[in-house]
Amino acid sequence: ITVKVTLNDIAKATGFSVNTVSHALSDKPDISEKTKTIIKDAAEKLGYLKNYAASCMRTGRSMMIAIIIPDIKNPYFSVVLQEIESILFKEGYTVAIFNTNEDANHERAAINACLVRNMDGIIICPTQRSYTNIQFLKNSSVPYLLMSRHFDDVTSTYVGSDDVKGGYLATRHLLNLGHKKIAFFSADMRISSSYERVEGYKEALREFGISHDPRNVVSLSTTASTDNVLPMKTFFDKNPDCTAVVAFNDIIAFQTINFLKKIGKHVPDDISVVGFDNISSDFSLPFPLTSVSVSKKEMATVSARLLADALTKGSPLDPQHIILSSQILVRDSTAKAKI
Repeated sequence: ITVKVTLNDIAKATGFSVNTVSHALSDKPDISEKTKTIIKDAAEKLGYLKNYAASCMRTGRSMMIAIIIPDIKNPYFSVVLQEIESILFKEGYTVAIFNTNEDANHERAAINACLVRNMDGIIICPTQRSYTNIQFLKNSSVPYLLMSRHFDDVTSTYVGSDDVKGGYLATRHLLNLGHKKIAFFSADMRISSSYERVEGYKEALREFGISHDPRNVVSLSTTASTDNVLPMKTFFDKNPDCTAVVAFNDIIAFQTINFLKKIGKHVPDDISVVGFDNISSDFSLPFPLTSVSVSKKEMATVSARLLADALTKGSPLDPQHIILSSQILVRDSTAKAKI
């Protein structure tokens, strides 16, 4: 049976008054450092747990920040989450993680949970099926910022990568290798990063004098639990002359490689594949994938610092777009087109 340790228990153990114990544990300036050390050591030995609900009522702050993401199974988000949590922990915050599975209803439920639990701030990668959830969050007055995805219709603080440039770099790399029939396996085109990467893809095609065929852009599921086999099969059945694929992210890129292997196609000898997110930089994977990279740790650091600094100053987040540079890292999944 666990017995809850109270301020009175610490007072009895140390010989100080309950008021002195309370002030010491709250780091009030009227208590000497020596006394604080004695009381804090006793509190730790007794197993005292601070009553955060009461503290929240006094200070108006919960010291908790929420991170809302669309797919917790995606390794990209695990790297970002770890870095954000590490930074915010050093600032005294506890992090709560919510997974929406790219579902707008789950997203609204997560936002509601954050608000009723008095979270101090929210970092969110939105589902983007509509902007009503973000508008609702904006009206709540809780400090928040968007990460990786943004809305044109809602003015918010946003930290993301240069997705147009990323799509351009991926496609130009394949074009320089002599590929002409290049597919883009995108996410839902309502997702800003998907739309912008496709815009970069089209920009590179124009630069090389190749007409864009909308049928070469295929929208797939971005969740790691969906294999996307059927739409891939449909595309390759209709386009046997396709020699290269740009994938919205590394998950879809690896799904593409696995599918091609099943139908007897070898990467990169038969078909070249480029991904996004560069998860190979953080995980040991069996196949070295050519991928467009933006520093995941930089995105996490910028996002966490922006929110933590605003909360420390007690000032609102200034609406701004912080765009991080993209680069392509060439590995074994791309090769010259066979002529």
